[in-house]
Amino acid sequence: MSETADSVLSIRNLKTYFFLDEGTVRAVDGVNLEIPKAQTIGIVGESGCGKSVSAFSALRLVAEPGEIVEGEIILHREDGDVVLTDLDDEGEQIRSIRGKEISMIFQEPMTSLSPVHRVGAQIVEAVELHTDLQGQDAMDHAIHMLERVGIPDAPRRATEYPHELSGGMRQRVMIAMALSCQPSLLMADEPTTALDVTIQAQILELMRDLQTEFDMSIMLITHDLGVVAEMADEVAVMYLGRVVEQGSVERIFVAPKHPYTKALMRSIPGIGGGRKTELHTIEGSVPDPFTRPKGCPFHPRCEEAVKGVCDVGDRPELIEIEPGHDVACVLYREEAVDA
Repeated sequence: MSETADSVLSIRNLKTYFFLDEGTVRAVDGVNLEIPKAQTIGIVGESGCGKSVSAFSALRLVAEPGEIVEGEIILHREDGDVVLTDLDDEGEQIRSIRGKEISMIFQEPMTSLSPVHRVGAQIVEAVELHTDLQGQDAMDHAIHMLERVGIPDAPRRATEYPHELSGGMRQRVMIAMALSCQPSLLMADEPTTALDVTIQAQILELMRDLQTEFDMSIMLITHDLGVVAEMADEVAVMYLGRVVEQGSVERIFVAPKHPYTKALMRSIPGIGGGRKTELHTIEGSVPDPFTRPKGCPFHPRCEEAVKGVCDVGDRPELIEIEPGHDVACVLYREEAVDA
């Protein structure tokens, strides 16, 4: 989608590659995204499509042998834009942005929280780093945030270690830490993974409430289309390192255009089917990261692939088929339709 003044983050032609002995993995291979202000954009796709790496790239947290080889990531501020890809990934400026202006809820809180530090102290560390609050004032703010995310008896819980908390409690601690400095953008990487449906609903409702309170944007990374339908304003569907379709949640769910998006929607279990109803699956598997097919990378699995069109040339670029709805598919090019 085209950049607007209402974006908090712009990702332009981002390419993040991992250089391994076996070859080069193009984890993110030309992503273009606009993260709208005070809205939620859902990033969906199968495992390995580049969702998390895109977020890590924005925070400059890509570990070796990964490297951003091309593209720009621009943080839009009221006092001027900052090109994050121009910053030293260990420099003072990017460190001042992480946790303050852009925060992240990582996929598994048990591995993201330090096991040897009390949860209150971990929140205090972020607060003291990015705000003027120090000492007891910082701890009071940490306790307030724990209370704000629905943790009962917050002063006592702040003195506990992560292993003493349930999975839902740990996820709430991660949210409290991420929002302790009121960021303008929250990146949530599978925030409800491994949680039961009751806790999942509570976490999603909490995120919506806090988004309204802090007027922040959310980049929601998930494979759960139900979560996207409930939370997102816009949806970007990724496949093998690129966005293949993007639009409002209504357009994507009601009238998907890309064959991959259609296949994802068909794979959602419906209400009313019998117990023996066979679930729809996407045939085949994601291509080997070292040997990508020519043309559209989805064509070997695509039920609508056109021989001699979809399997030749370069990957199709995103084209606008209607206002606010972009698709990367040759079926929507005039020459492909005529063929």
